[in-house]
Amino acid sequence: MRRGIVCRWFIPFFACLLLTPLARAGNGPSGMYMQPVPAAAGRWVTANHSAVIQIAPCGADLCGRIVGIVLGPNEPMPKDWRGASQCGLTIIRVSPNPGSNGASWSGSILDPRDGSVYNARIAPAAGHQLNLRGYLGLPIFGQTQTWNSYAAPIPPDCRLSSVTP
Repeated sequence: MRRGIVCRWFIPFFACLLLTPLARAGNGPSGMYMQPVPAAAGRWVTANHSAVIQIAPCGADLCGRIVGIVLGPNEPMPKDWRGASQCGLTIIRVSPNPGSNGASWSGSILDPRDGSVYNARIAPAAGHQLNLRGYLGLPIFGQTQTWNSYAAPIPPDCRLSSVTP
C-alpha cells in the first residue's frame, strides 16, 4: 500500500523536475517566449551630443533612460526638476503604433530640467539612426531630431567626457 502512494506521487513529481528545464529551453527567464528586440532599442546619442539615452523594452512598451551625460572634469551631475540626479532618469515611454510591426512607437518624452512632458514618436532610420519627434498636441507642432547609435562603454556614474557615435 505504501509503495503505491510513493510511486503515484514521487514519479510524476520527479518527472516534472526533470522536464521543466527542457520545456523552458529557448525561453526567457520568466518561461515566456522571448520577443524580438525592437530596432528602436539600443543606446542613442542625442542630437546635441550632450547625452546618451538607452532605450529598452519595459513590458510591452519601450522606455528610455539617461545613461550618459557629457560633463567637464569638475562639472557636477545635473539635477532634474525635483533635485535628483539625471543619471538613470527615465525620460521616454512609448508604445508600438498599431499596424507598424514595431517600426514606429508613440508616447511621451520628459524634459528632465523642468519636468515638462511632451508627446513623442520614435522610428528607426537608415544607418543606425533613430528619428525622434517631440511635439505638443499635434505632430505638426513639433521638431524631429536624429539620434545616432552609441556603442562605447559608459561608466556607472554616467559621466562622459565626449560622445562620438
